[in-house]
Amino acid sequence: MRTYIKKLQSKSEIVRKQILIGSLVTCMAFVGVVWISSLGYKFNKENTAKAKEEIKPFALFGKTITETYDNVAASVGNISTSKKGEIKKNEKMIELIPVEYQ
Repeated sequence: MRTYIKKLQSKSEIVRKQILIGSLVTCMAFVGVVWISSLGYKFNKENTAKAKEEIKPFALFGKTITETYDNVAASVGNISTSKKGEIKKNEKMIELIPVEYQ
């Protein structure tokens, strides 16, 4: 591979640009073919019905964010309405252990 790269580096700038453009066109053509071939799968009615039954990634993401917020709210508590030093009965108390770095 190194010898191939050295061969490319020894060519003139115009030839290197042509090789670059050719490789880009080839790669983008491959991506385009894969994309167009997947469109048939996307618009297939049977697969669309299956997709509705499966869990959506954004729904899963939203559920994760909600659970994380609830966990943080439970550990921190409602700071804006609570008084200093007062702990409500339903709140969780988490003890933090300081960590020293050397």
